[in-house]
Amino acid sequence: MHPDYGFVLDSGDGAAIGYILGAPDSKEFLSRYHSEYIPTLDQVNLPKPNLHVPAQWVGDDLPTALLQLLYAPDKSILHAEFPQLLEQYPAHLHIDVLPEYQRQGYGRKLMREYLRKLRDENIKGVHLVMAGDNFGAETFYRKLGFGRFPMILDGGESGELGRERGNRNVWLVREL
Repeated sequence: MHPDYGFVLDSGDGAAIGYILGAPDSKEFLSRYHSEYIPTLDQVNLPKPNLHVPAQWVGDDLPTALLQLLYAPDKSILHAEFPQLLEQYPAHLHIDVLPEYQRQGYGRKLMREYLRKLRDENIKGVHLVMAGDNFGAETFYRKLGFGRFPMILDGGESGELGRERGNRNVWLVREL
């Protein structure tokens, strides 16, 4: 990832209180992830799991599921079943602000800086995936111009735009 696509928010005394990370081109990011990052992983402490056996995101299988995501993030980054997502919104992001610093404008500042950087690079759109039950986060993103990806992703199971199968995650998008 280009170093200019990550920003850390400092409390003023050197402590990190939030960050935003992203990539202007999700496909390029994934290519570099495979060629530059995965080869550096410590195989002893982060053993490569069997990527052909589905792991569950609960209980004792959670570590295996996380390792599978670490070694094979392709599905979660490429969203291959919906190529329109990356065609229209090629950039992606992840933001986090410590709870005690939320609702004070810090997240908005991080987002504005990140979105400005994308616009300066003529990126046409950005997407993110968030927990489907995090209603406060969705409200935050909507205030910044994000909306749900305008397709039903779960075959009509939820009847909602942008919601993944199993009612887990929601895809949010924004044109720049």
